[in-house]
Amino acid sequence: MTENKKRSKKKKKLSILKFILIVLLLVIFITVGSVGGLVFAVIKNTPKIDPTKIDSLLSENSIILDKNGNLIEKIETQEYRTIIKDLDEIPDYLENAFIAIEDARFRKHIGLDFIRIIGALIKDIKERQIVEGGSTITQQLAKNVYLSREKKLTRKIKEAYIAIQIERHLTKDQILTLYLNTVDLGKGAFGIQEAAQTYFSKNVNELTLAESALLAGIPKSPTIYSPYILLKSENVDKDKYYVIGEYDIYGTKYTAVFNNKALERQRLVLKMMKEQNYITEEEYQKALKEDIKKAIKPGQKKIKGISSYFTDYVKEQVLDTLVNKLGYTKEQAKRELYTGGLKIYSTMDIDMQHKVEKIYDNFINVIVGDTSKVKGPVLISWSRDKYGNVLDSYKKVILYKKENLLDKNYNLIIEKGTFDFSNGNLIIRNKKLNVYPKTVDITDYYTIDSNKNLVTHTVGSLDISKENYYIDKKKRVVIKSNFLNQNKDFYKVDENKNLLINSKYFYINKTGIVQPQSAVVIMDYTTGEIKALVGGRNVKGNKVLNRAVHSQRQPGSAIKPIAVYLPALDNGYTAATVIDDIPHYDSKGNLWPENWYGKTKYGKKRKDDDFLGLTTLREAVEQSVNVIAVKVLQDIGIDTSIEYLTREGIINEADPSKDNFVSRSENKRVNDENLASLALGGLSKGFTPLDMTKAYASIANQGIYIEPISFTKIVDRDGNVIYENKALKNRVVTPQVAYLMTDILKGVVTRGTGWRAQLYQYNTTIPVAGKTGTTQNKADAWFIGYTPYYIGGVWIGNDNPGVKLSQGSKIASILWKNIMKEIHNGFEPKDFVKPQGFVVRNICTESGKLATDLCERDPRGSTVKAEIFIKGTEPTEFCDVHVEALIDTSTNKLANKFCPPELVEKRVFIKRKVPYIPEENDGYIPMDYQYTLPTEVCDVHNEENSFKDWLNKWFFNNTEQNTNQNNESNQQNINTQENNTENNMND
Repeated sequence: MTENKKRSKKKKKLSILKFILIVLLLVIFITVGSVGGLVFAVIKNTPKIDPTKIDSLLSENSIILDKNGNLIEKIETQEYRTIIKDLDEIPDYLENAFIAIEDARFRKHIGLDFIRIIGALIKDIKERQIVEGGSTITQQLAKNVYLSREKKLTRKIKEAYIAIQIERHLTKDQILTLYLNTVDLGKGAFGIQEAAQTYFSKNVNELTLAESALLAGIPKSPTIYSPYILLKSENVDKDKYYVIGEYDIYGTKYTAVFNNKALERQRLVLKMMKEQNYITEEEYQKALKEDIKKAIKPGQKKIKGISSYFTDYVKEQVLDTLVNKLGYTKEQAKRELYTGGLKIYSTMDIDMQHKVEKIYDNFINVIVGDTSKVKGPVLISWSRDKYGNVLDSYKKVILYKKENLLDKNYNLIIEKGTFDFSNGNLIIRNKKLNVYPKTVDITDYYTIDSNKNLVTHTVGSLDISKENYYIDKKKRVVIKSNFLNQNKDFYKVDENKNLLINSKYFYINKTGIVQPQSAVVIMDYTTGEIKALVGGRNVKGNKVLNRAVHSQRQPGSAIKPIAVYLPALDNGYTAATVIDDIPHYDSKGNLWPENWYGKTKYGKKRKDDDFLGLTTLREAVEQSVNVIAVKVLQDIGIDTSIEYLTREGIINEADPSKDNFVSRSENKRVNDENLASLALGGLSKGFTPLDMTKAYASIANQGIYIEPISFTKIVDRDGNVIYENKALKNRVVTPQVAYLMTDILKGVVTRGTGWRAQLYQYNTTIPVAGKTGTTQNKADAWFIGYTPYYIGGVWIGNDNPGVKLSQGSKIASILWKNIMKEIHNGFEPKDFVKPQGFVVRNICTESGKLATDLCERDPRGSTVKAEIFIKGTEPTEFCDVHVEALIDTSTNKLANKFCPPELVEKRVFIKRKVPYIPEENDGYIPMDYQYTLPTEVCDVHNEENSFKDWLNKWFFNNTEQNTNQNNESNQQNINTQENNTENNMND
């Protein structure tokens, strides 16, 4: 019985054990099945890959090169990468450093290192946390190229599967090369070549063993083991840290300091390399002794001292080309530009760009010099109210003084009496708020910096959605109670009972932008290549407003040569054509336009210096005469002017949206097809400095317009030229008309309004041709000019046109001269090329016809001048404006036959074809009016008083004769007496 019980108990135990084993096996089978099912499902959903084409999937930074192929900029992305094509380019010890620390059995495993996986698992279990990963270099490559970085089991399964696929198709060397091109090495550097440049400013094949080990230590944690870290300069104790360098990043000062954790990691890498027999003891010791701190020299992603304006424009043009010329979508074009490894050959001349940037760094000193005696902001003419706020010409506040707009905490001040509460709503009626259909904007403010610059600060819109406010019938802003209840910090009322709106509810640019601003474009007008470009001064960072290519400003008188005078010369006018600068009237009968040189404005007493009178076209351009520009435009017609502006590339008739000219078809109420816009530059929008420069370039380039280009070709990552940028050309005028316009513009600089732009005295050696431009109230100042070498367009003005300049085109001419003088330094003397087909004639500047001897005797001096003409346009008639007449000098009227001969004098006068009558022109007297032939005849001398005059003359002559005879006799007697006396004394 006892034995039976024992046997029974034994059977029960065996049964339980069997049961447990069966259950355990079932669990294992179920688990394996589940895992297998999961693995199968994950693998089934893993996208098919072609490992042989991995390199085509690698993103690589596109780069911009200068005209000589030198690097200007690596186009900024989140990942910087420069691909190494072959493992032979990488030192052996660099390869081995990564293998030693990342994957010791790399050369032996099949993509997965099971020994390492088990070892890592045991270690993780012991530590009860993940302290070591089991990923091989192949797995890391799979993750870097094909997968995200999410920490999930499914990703690890995909990673293992793809790693095995990669190992089946690629050699170990190919895998290692791809890995070293994709590994994240911190500071945005992906791949070993980019890291070598980022940390050591050298190529990968120049790295030492110590430097290689430092880089190999980074992948475990690029943040923790980066060789240097950036700290705000204000927080850096230089006694505690090893300082590598200091940087200005978007206006904030940072200091790069050495990271000691990177050094600890480097020493571990070297140790493992020695243990795995990759280096000898001697090499190990030598690498340990190398001062790695001094080796750190952070590389630049772009050339120092070069702003982003030029390269930003290059990127714009490349994107446009990829989309419109090569058929990319916008998304594809962006991806190709930023990660496609393109080489973009720009037209930039690095030396020239540096020179221009340097001048802009000293902008105020170049133009003004010593500013110590300047009371207000430099180059600014402002009108302010009694509170110090800046007003426009309509007396509206356009810039608040900072303390009038914001308190010390940058909260918006809404003065008491301009706000109220009703039913929980906040009602505001304050001029600081500008109401628009979709926003409520806050007026900007200004400060004055230590260099006496006006600095304008942009203030954004109130950050309130449209459903939380409305505008009532009294145009007050009503902010609803629901919003106020949900945002208790939106406002508070201070001790002065002013409402303070929290600064978190609107944007403020606390740094501000220095005023006035400026932009310049320098081009080679024979090729259309832009050589240098600056889109603003004292502005840092990328993708800022590029005023050179995007800022539309009124050109003022700078438009006259391209819109009026060049078309006129091509349609019958010559440099000698005479136009009368006398009062002109608009369609409503009002006196218009004004000339800049009038010492008095219309309506004042003195009216004898506002008009020049008879003036040649050449003189009209040199002196920028507004009246004559309007008259000539009226004569040739608006349509003709538009046609030539289209030829010059400044108007795009095919696609008006691409230019800044407003036609009647776009807007019948406000358009630019009028005299004010085309003759005086008062455009609705305006033109950019690039627009103006390219239009003038068609004159400089012998009448051929060339579309400006910022790059010459685009090359893909494999070295194939995918686009060659050939500038579009078209004929604007003949070389003869272009040269004639150039010769006239040369006179503008030699003796006209642009004389300050001369590179050499009297405009010799390397002459300049160009034109000034100043808009109404000095909102904009221009000088567009060219030499036999280059053309340059300069604009100066405030971003807010309501703030005026203290001076006009004078300052633009000075800036242009300083830029071009630096660019032309060392250039050989050279003159503009004069084509054949010209003749020279001596003409009279009062008639434009062949000169006569009367022209030589003009009372103001000779009006004879040698003028050039395109053959066939020279005058054949003689001057008929100069006339000779007999004048009674006592009356200054035409002499009649009774005027005494001694009072009659021959004089030379001018005689207008259309007489000018001051009384019909509100008493205005042109400067040449006093030399006009009198129309009245002497009314003092006639037949009756002629006989009386004869008797008087006869009597006077006889009396005078007797008196003279008596005087002579008396004198003889006196002389005889004096002689006798003298003889007696001698005896």
